[in-house]
Amino acid sequence: MKVFAAHMTAECNEHVSRDARLEDFLLLYGEESLDEMCVRDVFENRGIEVVPSIYAAINPSGMIEHDAYEFIVGRIIEDLRAHLDEIDAIYLQLHGASGVRGLDCVSGEHDLLRRIREIVGVHMPIALALDPHGNVTSELASRVNILRCFRESPHIDTVDTWRIVAEKLVDLMGHRRPMHPIVRKLPIIVEGERSVSANEPMRSINRLLDEAETDERVFSASYHVGYLRHEDDKLGAAVVVVPNEPADAAWCAEVADRIARYAWDHRGEFVFGGNYGDAAESVRRAVAFEGKTAVITDSGDNCGAGSSGCGTVILRELLAHDLGGKRVLVAGVNDPAACELLSGFPVGAHVSFALGVGENEVSAPVEISGTLTVVGDAAVGSQKVVGSSYIVNVDGTGLDVLVMPHNVQYGHMEQFHAAGVEFHDYDIVVVKMGYLDTYLIPETAFHIMALTPGPTDQLYEKLPFRRIFRPMWPLDQMDELIYIE
Repeated sequence: MKVFAAHMTAECNEHVSRDARLEDFLLLYGEESLDEMCVRDVFENRGIEVVPSIYAAINPSGMIEHDAYEFIVGRIIEDLRAHLDEIDAIYLQLHGASGVRGLDCVSGEHDLLRRIREIVGVHMPIALALDPHGNVTSELASRVNILRCFRESPHIDTVDTWRIVAEKLVDLMGHRRPMHPIVRKLPIIVEGERSVSANEPMRSINRLLDEAETDERVFSASYHVGYLRHEDDKLGAAVVVVPNEPADAAWCAEVADRIARYAWDHRGEFVFGGNYGDAAESVRRAVAFEGKTAVITDSGDNCGAGSSGCGTVILRELLAHDLGGKRVLVAGVNDPAACELLSGFPVGAHVSFALGVGENEVSAPVEISGTLTVVGDAAVGSQKVVGSSYIVNVDGTGLDVLVMPHNVQYGHMEQFHAAGVEFHDYDIVVVKMGYLDTYLIPETAFHIMALTPGPTDQLYEKLPFRRIFRPMWPLDQMDELIYIE
């Protein structure tokens, strides 16, 4: 037997001015793509050959340019047609929030699954692994047989989930039977910062999902938080339960209803966890913290949710504040023009420049005078460097600013090393993030989330939504649970 495999992940924020281009994606083919998908052995150990197509991934960004999307999807469709007469199933790793510029249905995932089903027909098994911050509908679920997302946010179980879905597809390939996901679409929209898996109600929702999957009648179960940073008619949370056998559908519908009801009854618990405050409060509390390393996350400019990284709000607040002699790193500010200017100076040079692209008040320019201390690499992951980064120490302060050419989210020690700095050399580090990245949690002595303005403003109740189902909580105050069809 053979299984066709492809990967396309992008989390797309329409409030970012720059669209994602093809060159922004990490594109891998053949054996390289299989290595990155981390599931080759799951299939091959069962005697199933994997037919790879493409691995296309990008850090959260703006909307995808239509031509870039068509290149990626065109490659998947072309490879699928080329191998149609030999494959027995399809395995896909997608995101769920791939918004495409100029696409009528907005969602790349919905469009791709429609096109795939038009080619393979309605019966070929398709397994789909998603990020929980993607929008699931009954229409999407109707085009696949297996559908499951990660449990954890931050996403420490990404690879585990990919492998679980692959193993479930192996089961279906070996024992073919009708398998159709049951979806309960909920009128709830919350951002990831209000649905961290270590906090309630997600902790209990995940416990219910785990308990459900111990029942042999339940093939899989997942809770999809959803995504609200680009608007279409697919917004809202979803519970997905896949029956093991057709006879299990009624029971699995009860399971889906029970989990959906729990989420609805506990929706008031979808709140920020830990420390948070406005920019001034966040800086004040981080400076007052006696220890290291304290982290301020600039949540309104969260590159991990697609923001541009161009915001200067926290930088301006730090410059206006008495830092008490503390060493502070702002990692970082995305300004390609400033990077171009700094590239003309040697390390050790005194520089004066305006930092900030000036698109709006959030990215208002700041006059910087200081010393260029380090030139490093701006790395968005283990395999992709997007240009040079520059560290400038502001005159007369312990404040270092990392100037970057792209929307890089600094969440790994390796990224700081690539930039030429040590995370723990600083008392305070500012990163473009909302909740703490998985790898920063053990490194952080104190964390506060700054509720800053920007493309990922956490106070999203004030955003205009025109195409979504209404009423929708928390935009609308409502008591009755109404499923979205």
